[in-house]
Amino acid sequence: MELAEQFFKLFEGNKRAYGVVDLDDSSTGKKNGVYKIIKKTPEVQQWKDHLSGKQGLGIIPIMDDNACFWGAIDVDNYQVDHKNLVERLRKEKIIGWVARSKSGGAHIYFFFKEPLKASVIKKKLAEIASGLGQAEGEVFPKQSEILVERGDTGNALNMPYFKGSMSTRSVYDLKTVEILAPKDFVKKASQYKITKQQFADYKINASQDGYLPDGPPCLQHLCSMGFGEGSRNNALFNLGVYSRMLDADNWEALIQKYNLEYLKPSLSHAEVGTVIKQLQRKDYFYKCEDQPIKPFCNKEVCVTRKHGVGPNGVQNNMSALTKIDGDPPIWLLNVDGQRLELSTDGLISQTRFQKDCVSQINKLPRTVSQNAWQTRIQLLLDGLTIVEVPPDATIKGEFEDLLHSFCSERARGVERDDILQGVAVWMDGLVYFQVKDIKKHLSVNDFNHYSSSKITLRLQNLEADKMFWRVKGKGTHVWSLPQEYFESDNEPMSLPDLPKPEDII
Repeated sequence: MELAEQFFKLFEGNKRAYGVVDLDDSSTGKKNGVYKIIKKTPEVQQWKDHLSGKQGLGIIPIMDDNACFWGAIDVDNYQVDHKNLVERLRKEKIIGWVARSKSGGAHIYFFFKEPLKASVIKKKLAEIASGLGQAEGEVFPKQSEILVERGDTGNALNMPYFKGSMSTRSVYDLKTVEILAPKDFVKKASQYKITKQQFADYKINASQDGYLPDGPPCLQHLCSMGFGEGSRNNALFNLGVYSRMLDADNWEALIQKYNLEYLKPSLSHAEVGTVIKQLQRKDYFYKCEDQPIKPFCNKEVCVTRKHGVGPNGVQNNMSALTKIDGDPPIWLLNVDGQRLELSTDGLISQTRFQKDCVSQINKLPRTVSQNAWQTRIQLLLDGLTIVEVPPDATIKGEFEDLLHSFCSERARGVERDDILQGVAVWMDGLVYFQVKDIKKHLSVNDFNHYSSSKITLRLQNLEADKMFWRVKGKGTHVWSLPQEYFESDNEPMSLPDLPKPEDII
């Protein structure tokens, strides 16, 4: 079996689509670009092009039955120590394959002997990422379910070994922690696939469960490691939030205790006093978006803990914005792991967005300031995935198809007078028609998206010519396009002869 075919088999994913990306280098080291989903079945040829450096390839892990043969953690940290990640996973006996990503971060791949539910994979990978201190990245699959009937495909992840053995996106060996050649990686990854039970049993730093009973996973993890210098004030504040939830009468004493036990070195008496004063206010919450707890955050677990963040203590997680590039476009967004369908207005308007969340996923997101909302949407747009649709799947494409059927698949006139019969007239190398007849044809075919003025605008875009005819003493506005525009293998229907006046009784 050739190498491209082996990769094709290893990274088995969605059968309806695959991804490509046109990259632009930025000064920050991040490689930006527009991600596009090509709605065609991925084949071995795409892998050949990828491995040869002709065209980068992205594979979508989630299939139409919402199961996956593989998953990945996307570590969005360009200073990550790849070899240290390998060592951490090896220490925990976790079979995860660490690779450099295209931007210098890391991808950690997990391959399964049997397809697992996307929801199961997402939850476990989020747990592993949190344990590794890489919770700020993303996990693939990004969706637990995809809206297949709406054209949703899920998101693609860029594949390793672009340009083959010359690639900077290489994978590290689990044992030697050295770079693997493409053929060696695909062989070993295929050999050491994970069972469902093995995956379920994976855990980073299992000893953390003995810390802060029913508390946030991030704090439990950091307590097991010990808080270092740099963000100790924030650390003690978050421990103080936990203390108030655990014991409202003795929380100040608990803070003093946690300061001595977990902060190395401990804060001074004055610094502890400042934190206590901050916590005496009523509006205290965990600082989930700040260091040192953000990299270890696991919101899905935290909201279930008695002394965790709680369902109302954290913003809704919004990610994986996808644009079905039709006319008009359809937007798909992950909200707390559920797929939401939006119009453009629903994406821009926070009020409309909240209504769509209530009606589709039974959630009411918290209101934020307009500036905060616009920032969140722009960040989502910066990482947009575009799903291209065929022209005939758009409103514009449907209009052009119906225009074509009106002019070429119905009876045709051959002289000016025939225009009054409501048909297209074919003569002198042109096809002539009236807007009112086109509009009637559209309505008969349940196409009611365009007013007469919008039809006129579309005709202008097609470079149709407008003229004025006088037919049987009546002024008529007529449009024309070259006959070549309507060329078809269909045989034209003949126009029935009009009865002569003397034949009418």
